[in-house]
Amino acid sequence: MAGQPLTLHRRRTPAVPIAPMGTLLLRSLVLVSLYYAVALWGFLFTPDPNGVALVWPATGVGLALVLLHGPALLPAAALAAGLVSWQFHLEMMPLAQALGTTAATLAGVALGARLLRGLGFSPRLERVRDTALLLGVGALAASALAAAAGAWGLALGGRELDFTGTWWRCWMADLTGLMLVTPALLTWLDPHAPPLRAGVTGGWGMPLLLVTVTILVTGMTYSPLLPPALAMPLSYAVFPAILFSALRCPLRITTGLILVSGAIALSGTGLGFGPFADMGQTTGLLSLNAQLALLALTGLLLAALRAEREAERERAQRHLDELARAGRLSTLGALSSGLAHELNQPLCAVSSYAQACRRLLARGRLQELAETLERLEAGTRRAAETVRQIRSFASGQAPPRHTLDPATLVHEVEALLRPELRRRGVRLVLKLPEGIPPLQGTPLQVQQVLLNLLHNAMEAAEGRQPAQVCLELRREGKALVFIVTDTGPGIPPQRMERLFEPFATWKRGGLGLGLSISRDLVEAHGGRLSARNPPRGGAEFRFDLPLEDPHDIPAASPSGGR
Repeated sequence: MAGQPLTLHRRRTPAVPIAPMGTLLLRSLVLVSLYYAVALWGFLFTPDPNGVALVWPATGVGLALVLLHGPALLPAAALAAGLVSWQFHLEMMPLAQALGTTAATLAGVALGARLLRGLGFSPRLERVRDTALLLGVGALAASALAAAAGAWGLALGGRELDFTGTWWRCWMADLTGLMLVTPALLTWLDPHAPPLRAGVTGGWGMPLLLVTVTILVTGMTYSPLLPPALAMPLSYAVFPAILFSALRCPLRITTGLILVSGAIALSGTGLGFGPFADMGQTTGLLSLNAQLALLALTGLLLAALRAEREAERERAQRHLDELARAGRLSTLGALSSGLAHELNQPLCAVSSYAQACRRLLARGRLQELAETLERLEAGTRRAAETVRQIRSFASGQAPPRHTLDPATLVHEVEALLRPELRRRGVRLVLKLPEGIPPLQGTPLQVQQVLLNLLHNAMEAAEGRQPAQVCLELRREGKALVFIVTDTGPGIPPQRMERLFEPFATWKRGGLGLGLSISRDLVEAHGGRLSARNPPRGGAEFRFDLPLEDPHDIPAASPSGGR
């Protein structure tokens, strides 16, 4: 049982730092005092005439403190074991055997602490593995050596004893004491443990109630007030309190309750009270120790399972937080790129109008200058509105929608693109039907889709013969369809599948966001954006928006080109 972890877990617990001399002396004093006190308590309740104690928690005290504070406390453990042997064992065994018992007990403590630290044991007992290691190594190393030493010393003391039976009773007493005392000392005296909190119960009322119930129930069970027939079933009434504490309270509360309950049960049985007192030495000891071991094991395992579940939940929450942070960073990057992309067109128009204003001012053409300044002002307002809407999107606010006149939207877009059309030498043809019903949407967003599609079409048609872009509005059912075509080379077939994905572009200097943003804006309005290469050449993009008042629309007629 102790051999498997040696091959499965090679991570070692960091070495305990060397404490200052004053701290070391204080810890040594604590170890000697506790060791002697629990040994005295164990000898007070020794019904066996051969000196086998009902419980022997001294080994558990030495193991706990050496685990917490390192091998520097082994001399204190040797002093405590020697003091106990001198005080109690010399009456039952010769000096040589008493010294041998002391040495074997110290070896068990040192070996147990060494194995546990080498196997990565954590004194906080927040993992099922730690509980299993403590019980396994404690049972096979510390308790087994101490029990062997005690049985050997008693056998050599001149008594006619069955060594195997004596060792078995010594081992049970030692292991029970270890299970009751060691977890409590590890959790309460750990200098690195977090501050004690009330747990998820929301206060100290529940822990105090559990302590009170445990003391009252166990005290009544192991008192002369109840007959054994009633005390036996009542001895299991402490289990619900331990289980509730393991599931709802800090681990230190649970280990404290286990220690208090076990101490009361063993003291009462040693005094001759309770359901196990009249069963005889062997039967009563085994039954009581089995019940206490089951109580301790259940409480420790449940507490460890809860701690593992909470740790897993915290790890999952940290993972989600990291993912959310990465998502926010990704969104921030996309927003930054989108902001740069969306501001590019109005700022280019502002720059073009500003240059035109300077030329008109130099020529004294004030009337045309006034018109150009109005367009310049409109461009700045558009840039400001773009920033405002992106900020609203980032904060989760939906932009307000209005009733839109499609013809007005198209002409405003044409006015914004006019300088760019002239510069590139591209002719824009508008095919607008008369009496177009209104749309319901966000003006800037619909215009932004048109600007993105028309700008891409201009780039594709630039330098071609003819260099022409066409924007046509067409009624199809209850929707108005916007169709943008160009005389460019068309869309590469290998790019068609990823055409609307963010950052997917084949143009030099392009961000690959225009079509992705356009698709999102169209879908937000309840429409759909698609693309194809028509048989006559070039590329065709079309998107549809639902009509607010779907009346019939006359056939489209060209409104001229620019």
